[in-house]
Amino acid sequence: MSEEEVVSIDRESQAIIEAIMKIAKDKADAIRKEAEKRAKEIIESAKREAEEILRLRRERAEREMREEISRRRSAAEVEANQIILRAKSRIVDELFRRVYKRLVDIADGKDPNWNYEEILERYSISGANALGEKEVLLMGREKDKYLLEKVAEKLSSKGIKASVDDRSIPTIGGVVVRDAKDEKRYYNTFDGRLRAYKEMKEIEIIEKLFGEVS
Repeated sequence: MSEEEVVSIDRESQAIIEAIMKIAKDKADAIRKEAEKRAKEIIESAKREAEEILRLRRERAEREMREEISRRRSAAEVEANQIILRAKSRIVDELFRRVYKRLVDIADGKDPNWNYEEILERYSISGANALGEKEVLLMGREKDKYLLEKVAEKLSSKGIKASVDDRSIPTIGGVVVRDAKDEKRYYNTFDGRLRAYKEMKEIEIIEKLFGEVS
């Protein structure tokens, strides 16, 4: 898959990302506020403890206690950052789990907003064009073979000789397009597209959910 095709990921995956983004953003904000609250409590507790020690041992321990305050503040900031990092990971993972589930529903015909046969047709055409072949074989899920047969007929009517490979592939949806000699393959599966999208867009998504990534 070319970088241009990955960046311009199919509108269905992008629409799903945007639909779920608001839910994920609310969760992210709640976790971040809790982390900030916890950090503030740790810092205040450390200051109170240090001030009491200073009152009792001020003359000989003032310098040490200043260092203790600084150390505890640093530890609190580290803990807060770790909480936020774990929250980011959980939120992003949950976001893509939801997207994955939606893609499964689309492939199984359970989402009325998407026509899976049309998606397979688009993926097959783009795969054939990417391979630069006029004769291709389509590989997909075992349960998708009847749809791929229909797609193959449509491709053939458009000047691309297409047939369905007897073999099936382990995927949640989509198609792998190969040439007649099986020397070249173009992977246009939901799994691969989602994985490539996550690799390219994960930092951007984190920035949208949590603000600028440092």
